[in-house]
Amino acid sequence: MEAAIGRAQSHDELIAAITTTYQTQSPALWAQRIAEALLLAELAAMLGVVEDYPRAETLEMEAKRSWWKLPKLFDRAVVWFTEKLDKAVEVPVVYEFGERPVKRAPDAARAAQLDSATKLRARAKKGQEQGEKLETTKGELYGLMRELGIDPTPVKSNPIVQEELQSRFARTRESILSLDFYRAAYPYWRYSSVLDERTTKGCLALNGLTMPASDPRWVGFVPPRHWSCRAHVIAVGHSEGVKASKTIPNPDYAGDGSFGTLIDEWEPKPGNYPPDLWDIYAAAKGIANPHIELEGKWWRKST
Repeated sequence: MEAAIGRAQSHDELIAAITTTYQTQSPALWAQRIAEALLLAELAAMLGVVEDYPRAETLEMEAKRSWWKLPKLFDRAVVWFTEKLDKAVEVPVVYEFGERPVKRAPDAARAAQLDSATKLRARAKKGQEQGEKLETTKGELYGLMRELGIDPTPVKSNPIVQEELQSRFARTRESILSLDFYRAAYPYWRYSSVLDERTTKGCLALNGLTMPASDPRWVGFVPPRHWSCRAHVIAVGHSEGVKASKTIPNPDYAGDGSFGTLIDEWEPKPGNYPPDLWDIYAAAKGIANPHIELEGKWWRKST
């Protein structure tokens, strides 16, 4: 992409180059990196359960030199796992969670490419409409590529990839804590939200909610609940669980199924992207029917 942008001699060529590169560029490298990151997210969730995952260590992913810069929890997961296996996604080992990242990664890679191409082309068109100098527009595009995580030296990961990682982390924790021997040791779950300016009203309202792990009401409340949700459940012992102050979920934020108000796996919504770029995406993925991205109360942030 960087080379194609550099060769463009006009804004029209710039816009065409972005489209052509998106159409012809294989997501294989992206998929490999995403598969490794998703597997690390699962391993970190497993390790975090054993180590009593500290809530202060949030799942914020950044990229550096085209590889992942991982928080301390992920570093420990890498050390723990590499002592047993040389390369997580290249060995013929099947375990309870390990196949899902490899299967999911290509879809996440295609979605990230679609989102990135859309934002890059929109920025190029804006430069053209405003009569911006070509070199200025190119400079803005290079910066945007770094922000989107598709530059050789990105400043952070692609938002879609970060969403995948946060979701996989939370879901893996839920799966592990659902095992019978964990429920016996920790019969209660607590809803734990990251509290800052990005916290939604739903996650704020449910933060601290503590109920028996077997309580059927968890079906409508267990995180992740929305796009970029950083909440997850933590295991709580019996003595602490029975003393909890927040034991009844707020019905205003009840979800429809285990993923709340959204579908199980995030997919791009056709109306959010230019028709020609969406057609490229749909053809590459073999989509027969468009995926729908549901919206709800969880999208409204706290004020």
